[in-house]
Amino acid sequence: MAQTKRSALSAIVYDRYGSKKGLLRYLIYKTLWIFGAFRPNKSIDVSQVKRLVFVCSGNICRSPLAEAYARHHGANAVSCGLHCTDHHPADPRAEAYARAAGLDLSKHQTQHIRNFEFQSGDLIIGMEPKHLRELNRITLNGADTVLAGAFCKSPKPYLHDPFNCSAEYFRLCEERVLDSVRGLLGK
Repeated sequence: MAQTKRSALSAIVYDRYGSKKGLLRYLIYKTLWIFGAFRPNKSIDVSQVKRLVFVCSGNICRSPLAEAYARHHGANAVSCGLHCTDHHPADPRAEAYARAAGLDLSKHQTQHIRNFEFQSGDLIIGMEPKHLRELNRITLNGADTVLAGAFCKSPKPYLHDPFNCSAEYFRLCEERVLDSVRGLLGK
């Protein structure tokens, strides 16, 4: 009986937060969010943004989906990764999820941030608070940075990387990515 309860609890953790580490980070960042950290900069006028730059770790799951969805809604959008190499396709699960949502990731190629040129008028959207910390060490040409999850209907300051996670969490994470883009674009 105890094993069954532990298994059920583990399934909830892995399906809703990606991993035990994902749950812990979610709780930490949600608490910090409640106390005012990571809130979107109130002075950002999205209508004045020239380009949306979505950033995640590998540029194969979260950021390419966000880019494709923003473009689908007419926004100028690109994506790149902080910890990837160049010229790899999107994760097959991200491609399948995108296809089901009427989007195409088949031509996506990863781009490492070191090979990316930021421009005036960019709004850089990270998926996790650690992305913002890493971005703050890079020359961004005056671009503002925000968290994608800050724009979800129910704000989520941390969107755990779904790469090594269950199929259920992968789907949930990608839904949250789309929710964040809808909120960002006012859809």
